[in-house]
Amino acid sequence: MVSRSKTEMSSLMKVIKRKPILALLLILLVGGGVAFSFKSKKIEVIANNYHKVKRSDFLVSIVEGGTLTATSEITVRNETGYTLQIVEIVPEGTVVKEGDLLVRLDSTSIEEKIVSQELSVESARQNLVDARDALQLGRLTWEAEVEEDELKLEFAKSDLEKYKLGDWPIMEKALEAKITISEAELERAKDRLVKTQALKEKGYATEVELVADSLSVKKQDLNIEQYQQELEISRKYDYPKRVRLLEANVKDAELDLLRTKQKAKTSVASYESSVASRERSLTSYEERLQNYKDQLEKCTVYAPRGGLVVYQQPSSYRYPGIEVGAQVATKYRILKLPDVSQMMLDIKVHESHVRQVRAGLPCYITIDSMPDTRFTGFIRKVAPLPDTTSRYYNPNLKVYNTEVWINEKLSDLKPGVSGRAEIVVTNLADVITVPIQAVTTSGGKQVCFVSRTGGDEPVEVDVGMFNDTLIEIKSGLTAGDEVMLSPLTLGDQLDMEGGFVDNGDLNGPGAATAPTAAELRAAQMVGQGDDNLDAKEKKEKKVKEARQKTTKPKKTSTKPDRTKRDKKS
Repeated sequence: MVSRSKTEMSSLMKVIKRKPILALLLILLVGGGVAFSFKSKKIEVIANNYHKVKRSDFLVSIVEGGTLTATSEITVRNETGYTLQIVEIVPEGTVVKEGDLLVRLDSTSIEEKIVSQELSVESARQNLVDARDALQLGRLTWEAEVEEDELKLEFAKSDLEKYKLGDWPIMEKALEAKITISEAELERAKDRLVKTQALKEKGYATEVELVADSLSVKKQDLNIEQYQQELEISRKYDYPKRVRLLEANVKDAELDLLRTKQKAKTSVASYESSVASRERSLTSYEERLQNYKDQLEKCTVYAPRGGLVVYQQPSSYRYPGIEVGAQVATKYRILKLPDVSQMMLDIKVHESHVRQVRAGLPCYITIDSMPDTRFTGFIRKVAPLPDTTSRYYNPNLKVYNTEVWINEKLSDLKPGVSGRAEIVVTNLADVITVPIQAVTTSGGKQVCFVSRTGGDEPVEVDVGMFNDTLIEIKSGLTAGDEVMLSPLTLGDQLDMEGGFVDNGDLNGPGAATAPTAAELRAAQMVGQGDDNLDAKEKKEKKVKEARQKTTKPKKTSTKPDRTKRDKKS
């Protein structure tokens, strides 16, 4: 046994020489655990570093250290779209009430933009008034032209109808009447000629009278022939020509009316497009002006609720600390307002214990600055994925962020204070336990070295639940057995320190109890509005930008038309 102990010690020294940093971290970890312990749990140790096995109640708990934080906190940012200078800020550590001034940013540049934008808005309004006046005048002008062309079309149709139903029938009847009258006159002239011939034969009429009556007959014949030719020519040529001419006038008037209406439609549409474009421009200018005014309002930040003022720490050396005169970029965190009326302990649970931890498990909490006071609480939330920041320095380390709700009010404490939480997993009654370092692996099996008559004998054991100091032995050992402790813990006296809660604390008046489903849900909902605040504001900003893009007027290109220039060349 002595030779084995010397061999293990020499192996340990070699490891320390090869990896001094790892050894230093191990020493600091062990020393820190001892320094922050509050209640020692002594393990019965007999001579030669042996532990005597016995049956007892076994409290299974997990002890983790963490930082005190608020369950709900609001982050105050530079919500403007510009990098501005801080001109006034409330001192860090001040407890403010709702409505108190927190930060005032330099708004000079935004005020200048507002003045310039107001001029642009007034100009856009005047342009809109001019465009509406031009639209109204254009409508009146084109309406008058359309009415004039409609009147011309009406007159053309009236002329056509008048000629067909009025002028032509009258002209035709007049020629027919002339023919009829001439035919009657011809009959009278013929009768007169016959009578004159008879009188001449009797000697009562002269030759001159006979010649005159003969000429009268010829004249009437010529008149009838002339009127018949005029009627025939009018029917065959004049009437169709006149009708076609008047019909052409009607078609020309119709085309003029259609052309005028199309021009009026195009012109009015152009005026309306100009009005719509200037309305959009005015809306865009007004929205931009309102945006500047909103930005101006965001330069002065008031407390949305009461809380403790905590400045945002710079993320790197390139960013200065928060103070008067510092430049803060857009969306840069300026300060936080944690609600110190309800606190929680933010701890990190190792992956070996995370399956035993769930929301609602009762906990006991101690604060380093108040070692004599113990508080109760429960697990509020366990992160579903391991913390990635903890793996930066140690890729193999996987811990899960866990929030421990504290039932009592801690109004005198501020966030950032260190503390410890002991999570009560279960309490086993009348079981065999041994120090966790007494169980080792041999031949791929878990064994404990039991003191026998012939020396230390490895005995295979079946282990169960465990905490920071003890582990349950389901089978393999009996009460009274003496098991050898780990060589790493050799010493004259073994003092195992871990949790600060024992079995008696579970039944006392100040025992931690599991919350009801309603209490757990209410605790988990605290601060949800604060977490969703940034996301809601970002969503509203995106919607507003999308609206501005849809209402923004298109810019007309002032570049020369290269196609036309190329064709000319």
